Amino acid sequence: MLRAKRWLLAWFSLAALLGCGGDTSVAICVGDALFCSRAFNPVAQAGPDQTAASGSLVTLDGSDSEGKIDSYSWAQTGGPTVALSNANSAVARFIAPYVASAVTLSFRLTVVDETKQADTDATSVIVQP
Repeated sequence: MLRAKRWLLAWFSLAALLGCGGDTSVAICVGDALFCSRAFNPVAQAGPDQTAASGSLVTLDGSDSEGKIDSYSWAQTGGPTVALSNANSAVARFIAPYVASAVTLSFRLTVVDETKQADTDATSVIVQP
């Protein structure tokens, strides 16, 4: 037990001296990997995939993202181009395009926390005629 405590103390000391990442900050987390990743990094949640009718108002909701989110950014990554309103907020909206056959629109949400750590998540909207 004493040996493990000494090893742990040496590891923490080395981490404090060397820093973590590209800056001089040190982040120490005791717990499993899932807990630690959520404790120190934001987690983007773009919401579930959706189906919408042509011409309807569609809402993209990233408000379930986790962490101390400093900024949100929605970007369209596929399908016929739509005009996103409020693309720099948790909730963005657009009018589904008029289509003759079903099309898939793809979107990416990027969240950045106060320490400039980022995460992304994707969602799709199937637009029906």
